Amino acid sequence: MRNNFQLSRLSSAWVVGISLALMGCSAGTAGDEGETSFRALTVDSGATYTIVGVASGKCVAIAGASLANSASAILATCASSTSQRFKFPVASGSYFNIVNVASGKCLDVQSKSTANGAAVIQYTCNGGTNQQWSVTTNTNGSVKLTARHSGKVMQPNQGVNADGTTMVQWPSSSATYQQFNLAGTGGAAGSGGTGGASGGSGGTTSSGGTTSSGGTTSSGGATSSGGGTSTGGATVTLPAPADLLATMTKVTAYEIQLGPEDPSWVNKWTEGTFYIGVMAAYLATGDSTYLTDATNWATKNKWTLLGSPTRSADNECAGQVYEDIFLTNPVASNANMYASTRASIDLVKASPKPGIVMNVDDWWWCDALFMAPGGIARLGQITGDSSYFSFLDSEWAPTQTGLFDTKTGLFWRDSSFVNGTVYWSRGNGWVLAGIVRVLQYLPATDPSYGTYVTLLQTMATALKPWQQSDGTWHSDLTHPQTYANPEVSGTGLIAYAIAYGINHGLLDRATYSPVVAAAWKGLASCVDAQGRVGCIQATGSKPAAAAATETHDYGVGALLLAASELYTMVK
Repeated sequence: MRNNFQLSRLSSAWVVGISLALMGCSAGTAGDEGETSFRALTVDSGATYTIVGVASGKCVAIAGASLANSASAILATCASSTSQRFKFPVASGSYFNIVNVASGKCLDVQSKSTANGAAVIQYTCNGGTNQQWSVTTNTNGSVKLTARHSGKVMQPNQGVNADGTTMVQWPSSSATYQQFNLAGTGGAAGSGGTGGASGGSGGTTSSGGTTSSGGTTSSGGATSSGGGTSTGGATVTLPAPADLLATMTKVTAYEIQLGPEDPSWVNKWTEGTFYIGVMAAYLATGDSTYLTDATNWATKNKWTLLGSPTRSADNECAGQVYEDIFLTNPVASNANMYASTRASIDLVKASPKPGIVMNVDDWWWCDALFMAPGGIARLGQITGDSSYFSFLDSEWAPTQTGLFDTKTGLFWRDSSFVNGTVYWSRGNGWVLAGIVRVLQYLPATDPSYGTYVTLLQTMATALKPWQQSDGTWHSDLTHPQTYANPEVSGTGLIAYAIAYGINHGLLDRATYSPVVAAAWKGLASCVDAQGRVGCIQATGSKPAAAAATETHDYGVGALLLAASELYTMVK
């Protein structure tokens, strides 16, 4: 995974600024992307810049275009918003303030913290050294932004490329996600910095500068360059960004006006899954309407879980929404957003019951691997307490051991299906999507990180042959004609995870781009003109039919998850 950055000028021409032989970052070892020495850097203190991720094609921005103190610096899809533009006035000597054009506030390491992972926010410029940054450059043209007070560099949290990822400080290393490139006008064109990854204005290529023949290349938008797939004899191409945006907008609006299926259980997993999808749409598109929708729902729930405090993984699902909202503005005054979720997770953590004994153990059914683990991973990120990650690993492993069929590469739904031949599409989708929700916040240094990646790769390989000519995975995966109709919830979850794998370099783009392209075609065929999503199997524990008009909130959430990751892929 690459997460290089560049500074892209918005001024119409280069202006000779302040030429400084800047020091302050540790050099890497020979061979680390050429990061071995420093050179002089010219910075125009009067110009306006965007700070753009070369691999992600995303801009550093202020969350929600907020003008308020303590709003987070995040990654967001590049747009013309002034919340994504910054000036670099000289603060002191070789140090600069980084001032947001919209708010006039400085990028600031929150509370003057020197801790690893401390959030980068905006705050009224006050001369503090936690608002002063050195801009250090290497011989390959890449740069680092280093906080004066701590000597630590700015980076996206955990090196994650997704929209909404908060910016933090971390010790300098040779990691490419700490490197930035300085470029002239023209958007996000790489300047040969680290690995040659480049993107046009509004588009990205695959990380590390490689584009797959037979894969997809985003060139200022969504074009499939040899990226078609023959599925049932038809060539399928990736959707255009505008089509994905339009679909996300109308299905969300339709589902919200439809309301929860059971108003007395508004914070049940069914609605929780829908709003997980809504937040994914926000993080992918930067459209604040989605954030508002999710926040309104969370506020109505009083930020609580069903039956809180609860041991039920299903009932913990909604907590992922609350945590995702908190992480858009992670300040102490918002801690109430995740308090109920933390109380329930802490309850289970204090007396865990790992295993697959039905109705006894914590995560005895495969669905639980989506419902609870993502919330635990987020809580580990929010609190900085690594014991949450260890707890997550210790609960996940026994469920995988008990329910994963190593012969087929698929999961049985629960112990009643073990050693049988029934593999449920949605059940396997829950697991794959759950892996993604964990990987988004699990440190790459976690002992189990590689195990989750391997499981995602193994399941993607196993599922690929069972994709049907309509692009979907039918409810009974290995007996697709038993229920021959398309099924949205399982397909959406599977497509989401595969697209994430492509976007993060975990799955081969040439191999799997045709898979997600066909999956989206199948999903889109189940959406009517008003935004009603059909072909969604009802709640249950095994494969079943789904009528073309049958809709359920969790299935809409699955579709939004797929759309959001596909949008990240093609924009």
